[in-house]
Amino acid sequence: MKPSSTIHAALISTLLVGCQMTPDLRMPEAANPAAFKDQSQGAGEALRPDWWQGFQESELNQLIKHIDGGNLELQMAVARADQAYAALGFVRAERYPSLDGRGSVQRRRRSGDDRGGFSSNPSTEYRGGLAFGWEIDLWGRVRKLVEAGQAEATAADALTEDVRLALRGLLARNYFALRTLDQERLVLEEAVVTREDNLKFAQRRFAAGITPELDVARADTELATTRSELASLHGPRTRLENAIAVLTGRAPSDFQLAARAFDARLPVIRAGVPMEMLAARPDVAAAKAELVAAYARIGVARAEYFPQVTLIGSGGYSNIKSSDFLKWSSRTFAIGPEVTLPIFQGGRLRANEKRARAEFAEAVAHYRQAVINALREVENALADLTAARDQTGAQNRAVKAAGRALELSSKRYRAGLVSSLEVVDAVREQLDAKRRAVQIRGQQFEATVQLIQGLGGGLSIR
Repeated sequence: MKPSSTIHAALISTLLVGCQMTPDLRMPEAANPAAFKDQSQGAGEALRPDWWQGFQESELNQLIKHIDGGNLELQMAVARADQAYAALGFVRAERYPSLDGRGSVQRRRRSGDDRGGFSSNPSTEYRGGLAFGWEIDLWGRVRKLVEAGQAEATAADALTEDVRLALRGLLARNYFALRTLDQERLVLEEAVVTREDNLKFAQRRFAAGITPELDVARADTELATTRSELASLHGPRTRLENAIAVLTGRAPSDFQLAARAFDARLPVIRAGVPMEMLAARPDVAAAKAELVAAYARIGVARAEYFPQVTLIGSGGYSNIKSSDFLKWSSRTFAIGPEVTLPIFQGGRLRANEKRARAEFAEAVAHYRQAVINALREVENALADLTAARDQTGAQNRAVKAAGRALELSSKRYRAGLVSSLEVVDAVREQLDAKRRAVQIRGQQFEATVQLIQGLGGGLSIR
């Protein structure tokens, strides 16, 4: 074989090795069960991107709209995504040649011994022209930088969607918690009216000598206790209202939601299968993209072991006389490759590769953790929905039974068969049953929103 052929073969082999600094990424295995443990949501509505519309709450719909334009956390996430895309543009520029214009005017005096005794008189030198440089990406360093930048931008986009979903979910949960308190307030206000009537009735019977003063004291105690419980709702409701204000980007002092009955629709969301959920979760997509970026940075680190070849050149004019500066005889040029070969770096290159591999290992663990966290959140939401659904049926029966017990106790008391204590207990049990029913309904709404968030909010991210 001719020497030149051997050299060409060796060069081609080296280039092929350079193109394969790191093999194609194979996604690491992560948890992917065939079905969720809780199958109670096997049927229902398909989750859609505007999932909040399914609750048929126009006020909630308007509040959700304010998140995109007013929430400051979301604006920060969007800015971080813009930074990632700007960084991607920066590394993409390395794939292309750079071209710069240069010019200088220098007054200089050479040594009398310089350049073989040329004149040492001071002179002015005029220079002007263009210079370019282009890294020939033999080992894929620039290509891997671009891959990493693209993956980081994808991750930033996914994280923005994750923040958006989290904020929408938090706002919906706060809104439903606030409306649950409003419904509790209606129950307590109704109870206050009933207890006021009971107190008047006890006072009339005491005045008529039918019952002892103890019955009046008991009725008065129940009325005061119920009024106290009603007043205790003000603080939690105000905190929820303030939280909603901040989520929509408004000052709490300028924001108010009028109290009203809680009559939203509770949708039944189909959970689907884990594979669909993992494809829709923005946090899982972000973890996957970060893993791709970390793997690409291993290729960048490995490419640094090899020579960096840069094609450089310049051209222009140079003369010591300004009048002759643009003459054809004043032209200059230079062109050729520049090779930088790492010979001794004190272990920097190896340490850099180790760091890149450690970052990749961390990204793999983070991806797997994101997957199992996503599964946990969905399973928890499904379990909470199942529990709340079962509790609803039982609690509705408890409300009905408590009402019947109060009716019977009241009849017995009016007939003089029992003391007022039995009626007081029945009244208290009925109020507790009604409040608990309202709270369980609120838990159903909260668990539904948590399920929606766990399923990815109806997004489809690849």
